[in-house]
Amino acid sequence: MKPAAAAVLALAAATPAWAQPMSNAQLLEALKQRDAAIAALEKRIEALERAARPTAASTAVPTPQAPPAAIAAAPPAAGRADEDPAEAEALSRALVQRGGLLLPPWRGEVAPSVAYSYSEVQGLTLVDTPEGISTVADQRLRSDAIRASATLRLGLPWSSQVELRVPYNALRQSRSLGDGRYVAQNGSGVGDLELSLSHVLAREHGWRPDLIGGISWQAPTGRSPLRVSVPAVATGGGAHVVRGRLTAVKSVDPMVFFGTLSYTHSFSTREPFGRFQAGPSASLELGAVLAVSPETSLNLGLAQDFRGKAELDGISLNGTDGVASVVQFGVDRVLAPNLLLDVTLGVGLTREAPDYTFQVSTPWRF
Repeated sequence: MKPAAAAVLALAAATPAWAQPMSNAQLLEALKQRDAAIAALEKRIEALERAARPTAASTAVPTPQAPPAAIAAAPPAAGRADEDPAEAEALSRALVQRGGLLLPPWRGEVAPSVAYSYSEVQGLTLVDTPEGISTVADQRLRSDAIRASATLRLGLPWSSQVELRVPYNALRQSRSLGDGRYVAQNGSGVGDLELSLSHVLAREHGWRPDLIGGISWQAPTGRSPLRVSVPAVATGGGAHVVRGRLTAVKSVDPMVFFGTLSYTHSFSTREPFGRFQAGPSASLELGAVLAVSPETSLNLGLAQDFRGKAELDGISLNGTDGVASVVQFGVDRVLAPNLLLDVTLGVGLTREAPDYTFQVSTPWRF
């Protein structure tokens, strides 16, 4: 009820008193009573209105919730082997491919892949003419390699994962001389089998990243480069190899940064010309994965491999060391809840690295 309506009611109530003649004193007294009644009614109405108003908590604007797509696109807690990454999240699936995230216990993944690499080197070399005279000629060496592999991953309890990789390589090296001569060598077959075990050493907390450690063993099931006429077409390394790896992963929404440091040791082998041991190598890989959407992610990385000198009967062989550096660009796309498409392009930065590498992988989770 409005104050004006209350005043009308008060005046209506006072009308009978004005029907008879009143003195000035009586009229003033009646007006005071009317004003007091109106004031009392106004106070009562204000009290009722205050009681009827909703509280501040009930009138607060609800906090908007992030849409499901934005929630799904947020980076996962990397390295969490005891949590099941979202099946339709390309970012977490891409991290699994790069060793920055482990599968949940008893979840498996099969990742077939095929990669093509190309490299070409041109320079001068000594060649023999048909008359048997050595001369200097221009030479171009071209190497083409197709490396296919099938990788099986299985998540284990206690934040661990086991992985088995079976490669198959098809290699070709061609040699063109300035005098028109052309020679090509081909090789194909099963490569070196690799078995690895990974474990989460520390969880991300504050500034501290996730830490994932791993160790792998490589068996010499491929053709040794020491037992073929052209080492470039050998399908294996020819020796047992042990590799240790440490990966750090840090989430910074909407990106995940990772870095991997590894060390590789090759065991010596007895050959007809003596005991040979390939040089050790230290590798460094730095990269980042960006969540573009729940179904798509982009990644950028730099991989460097520092190879030491090989030894023959304990004597270092000059010219067998080197540095191979590759910058990598990739995209991951979820094709189905259990199927991912991973495409990576690598561009060589040093002489020892391939000129470029193109790889396609389709990991399937079960």
